[in-house]
Amino acid sequence: MSLLFNSKEKPKLVLIEEEYRLQSIELLNQFFKKINSFPLDGVFKVKPKAATKMVDSFLKLVGSGKVVFAGIVVNKELVSMLIARIEERPFLQEEKILYIDIAVTKNGHYKKGYMNSLLEYTEKWALKKEIKVLELRTLSENTDAIQFWKNRNYTDFYIRFRKNI
Repeated sequence: MSLLFNSKEKPKLVLIEEEYRLQSIELLNQFFKKINSFPLDGVFKVKPKAATKMVDSFLKLVGSGKVVFAGIVVNKELVSMLIARIEERPFLQEEKILYIDIAVTKNGHYKKGYMNSLLEYTEKWALKKEIKVLELRTLSENTDAIQFWKNRNYTDFYIRFRKNI
């Protein structure tokens, strides 16, 4: 696979395993901190230790053929990560999709092509599994993420409504 980096560093695409557990948790905590910084509705908040629980859950699934848990490492530092899982949809014609749960790049490492390479890898992985649809969601407040996905030909597909009672 060709990696699309525009930097002089020596990045490599890795499948996340136990070796990168702590760095994955750190990167996910950065992501959750950003999510929690949005004003939102006053109820939605990522809980403490969510990153640890999520990383540990996906590490258990590595090798099952049901998840993508990949990252970009530069000089032994995990700088970008993508976590996705197969979602079964037997009631729809598509039958299954690859749902991107997390796509995050470490602060200070943006716009170097890391996420593009992870997405390229993920799309090829999905096609090998005969999955033709990738899906994700992002918060409406996260305008940077919305623009990122639109720039990569992802389209708005449905609106999710929420009401506090």
